[in-house]
Amino acid sequence: MKLKTILFGNDWITPFLKKYRKGFVLAIFLGTITMAMAGLLMFSSGYVISKSATKPENILMIYVPVLFVRIFGIGRPVMRYVERLTSHNWILRITSLLRKKLYLRLEKSAVNLSERYKLGELLGVLNEDIGNLQDLFLRTLFPVLIAGTLAIALVIASGFFSLWLALGVALFLGFLIVVLPLISLKFTMKLDEELKAYRNDLFSHLTDDILGLQDWVLSGRKEDFLTAYRGAEVSARKRQAKLLSFGRKRNLFLQVVYTLLVIYLMAWSSGALNTGDAPNYIAAVSLMAFPLFDAFSPLSDAVVETNRYGDSVRRLNDLPDPNETLRDQVITDVDLRIEHLDFAFEEEKKLFHDFSLQVKRGEHLAILGRSGVGKSTLAGLIRGDLIPHKGNISFGGIAPSKAKNVEDKIGVINQSPYLFAASLRSNLTLANLHATDEEIWEALELVGLREMVEKLPKGLSEEVDEAGERFSGGERQRLALARILLSDVEVVILDEPTVSLDPITENQLLRLFFERLRHKTIIFITHHLLGVHQMDRVLFLEEGKIKFDGSPANLMASNATFQQLYKLDLGEEKTD
Repeated sequence: MKLKTILFGNDWITPFLKKYRKGFVLAIFLGTITMAMAGLLMFSSGYVISKSATKPENILMIYVPVLFVRIFGIGRPVMRYVERLTSHNWILRITSLLRKKLYLRLEKSAVNLSERYKLGELLGVLNEDIGNLQDLFLRTLFPVLIAGTLAIALVIASGFFSLWLALGVALFLGFLIVVLPLISLKFTMKLDEELKAYRNDLFSHLTDDILGLQDWVLSGRKEDFLTAYRGAEVSARKRQAKLLSFGRKRNLFLQVVYTLLVIYLMAWSSGALNTGDAPNYIAAVSLMAFPLFDAFSPLSDAVVETNRYGDSVRRLNDLPDPNETLRDQVITDVDLRIEHLDFAFEEEKKLFHDFSLQVKRGEHLAILGRSGVGKSTLAGLIRGDLIPHKGNISFGGIAPSKAKNVEDKIGVINQSPYLFAASLRSNLTLANLHATDEEIWEALELVGLREMVEKLPKGLSEEVDEAGERFSGGERQRLALARILLSDVEVVILDEPTVSLDPITENQLLRLFFERLRHKTIIFITHHLLGVHQMDRVLFLEEGKIKFDGSPANLMASNATFQQLYKLDLGEEKTD
C-alpha cells in the first residue's frame, strides 16, 4: 500500500487530523521548540566554552551566556515533558475514538464478519490494528512533521546570515529528510513484503503441522517436518538479515552525512566569523548541530515503518461502514412492530421474506421452528444487532439499531450466559453499575441463589473463574436472570436458555423465568413445546414466514400441526 494511501486514503486517520488539528499542531509546535532548545543549549554552551578559553577580563562577560545555558538547560526537559504530555494526551484521545469507531463497525456486522474474515484476522483487527495506527501517529507523523518544521526554521534562520549557508543547510537537510528516507522505503519495501509473507506462511504451516504432529510422528516423518520448517525459517531469517544489514549501513551513512554537515558549518563559520568576538561563535555553531541529529536520524525508520502499517489501514478500510452516528434515538414505548421484513446472510438464501409481526407490551410470545429457520437471527434483528435488508423493525416507532438505550430496554438470556473472571458482584452488576448490595441480594433471593452465594467464602466478593466453570449450567442461567432483574429491562428475549440442561432443571428454570418476568414482555425462542402453555401466543416459523400464530389453547384445539408437535414433544420427554 502506497504511503499516500496509508496516510490520507482512508477514514481512520485523515478525519481525526482535520477535526482535532489544534491539538495536533500544538504538539508539533512544542516538539519543534523542544528540539530548538536542545540546539540553543549546545550553542550557548559552545559560546561559553570558547569565550572562557580566551580569558575574559571580567566574569560578567560570560554571565549572560551562562544564564542562557541555564535557561535552555532547564527549558529543554520542561518543554519535552509538556510536548510528551500534549502529544500523548492527544493520541490517547484519538485512540479512544478509534476504538469506539471500530466497535460500532464490528457491532453492526458481527455475524457477517464471521463469514468474511478468519478468526486470526478479526483478532488482528481488535488487538493490533488500532495500536498500529497509534504508533503511526507517534512514531511517524509527529517525528516527520517536527523534523520538517525544524528544518524550515533552520533554513530561514541561516538565510539571515548567509545565502550560501542557507543553501548548504537546505541541501544537507533535504537529503536527510527526503532523499534518504525515500531510498530506505524503496529498498526495504519488497524485502519487508517478502518477510511478512514468509512469516505468515510459516505461522500457518507450523500451526497445521503442530495440530497434526501426532500423524507426523506415527508416519515416521518427524525429520521431514523439522527439515521443512527449518528451511522456511532460514528463508525468513535471510530476508530479516538483509533488512538489518541495510539498516546498519544506512545509519552509518547517515552519521557520515551528518559529520559532513558539522564540517560544513565549521568551515563556513571559520570563514565568515573571523573578526572581533565572532570567532567565539565557531564552536557554538558547530556544537549546535549535534543535538539536531536526534530530530533527523529517526526519519528513515519512521517512513519505513509507515509501510508496515499498510495492512492495518487496509483491514480497517475493508470493514463494513454503517453510519456510526445512527444510535442517537431513545426507545420509550416497547410495543414491537415488524413490517415487511427481508433479511439474508447470502443473497440467494433468504431467511425472511415479507415477514410481519406485532408484539404488545407485556405480551408473552413463544417462537417455534426447526433448527436453521432463523429464530436466533430474528432475536438479533429485534435487538438491533442485525439490520434488515428491507422493511422495518421498531419499538414505538424507533428502530432498535438507531436507539442508544436499546440495552436498557431489551435483555437477553441465551444458551450459555457468560461469566467473567471477576467478582460475583461485578458479574451481576454489568447492566446496572449502581445496584446496591441490598438489591443484589434481593435479586439472588428471587432466582433462588441467595443461600448458595452466602455459603461462598467471600460472598459477593468471591472471584468467578473464567466462563463461570465453577457453577452448574442451571446456576449460570439463574445468575443471568438475576442480571436481567437488576437491569430492569422491559423486554426479555429467552433464546433457548435451557437447551443444554436436564429435563428437571429445565422445568424448574422455565417456571422461574416466567414467574419472575411475568410483568415484562417475553419473547421465548425454543425448539420444543416445554413451557409454551404459559405463553399468551405461540408462533411457528417456516421458510421465512409464519406458519401459524395463536394462543396455546386455541392451537391445541384446532391446529393439527401444533397437536402433532405436542405429541412428538411429549414422546421425546418420555424418552428422556
